Amino acid sequence: MQPPPREIETIDQSRRRILEAALIEFGAAGFKSATTRRIAERAKTTLPPLNYYFGSKEGLYRACAEEIVTRFERANHDAVAAARRTIEAASGPEEARDALKKLMAASVELISGNETYGLGSGIIARELAEPGPAFDIFYDRLWLPGIERNARLISRIKSEPGVSAESRVQSILLVSSIPSFHTRRIVAQRAMSWSAIGAAELALVTNVLHLQIDRI
Repeated sequence: MQPPPREIETIDQSRRRILEAALIEFGAAGFKSATTRRIAERAKTTLPPLNYYFGSKEGLYRACAEEIVTRFERANHDAVAAARRTIEAASGPEEARDALKKLMAASVELISGNETYGLGSGIIARELAEPGPAFDIFYDRLWLPGIERNARLISRIKSEPGVSAESRVQSILLVSSIPSFHTRRIVAQRAMSWSAIGAAELALVTNVLHLQIDRI
C-alpha cells in the first residue's frame, strides 16, 4: 500500500514559516547579527524562497515588524475600539477613565502574559536601544497612536479643552511603564519575592495601574 501523498505547501504557508523563523532569529541576534542563511535553515528552506518573498534581509526584518504590530492590533482590538468610540462620542471624564483602565488592562495582559509580545519583545527592545529599519514601523503604527489615544483620554478625564503637554507626558509614562515591567521582569520578581509572574501577579499590576488612573 502506497503512503498518502505529502500535502503540497502553499505559498502563504511557506512565507509564514520563514517569517516565524525570522521572528525568532532577529529577536535573539538582532538585525545586524542574524543571517538569512540561519533563518532559512531554521525554516527548513533555502535562500531563493526567502529572497523571493521578502526581497532582502531588511525586507524580511521589516515584515517581522509589520507582523508584530498586526498581532498587537489584533490582541488589543476590543479595548482600542472602545477607547476610540469614547473619544469620538465626546464622553465625560468617568467614561474616559473606564476606557483608559480597559486599555491598560489589555496592555498588561498582552505585554506580560501573552506569547505575542514574548515573540516580538527582542526585536522591539533592540529597536528602542538602537533604532534600525523597523523603528518607524513601530513608532508610526504602535507607539505614537497609543500615546495620542491615551493622552486624549487623560485630557478628557481632566476636562481639558485640548490635550496639554502634561497629559501627553502622563500618557508616555503610562505607555512606557508596562514594557519596562516586562523587560525588567527579573528585577520585579526579585523585588516582589515572586517565583513567577502569573495571573495573580498580573492582576496586582493592573490594579496598581488603575489606582494611578484614579488619581488623574
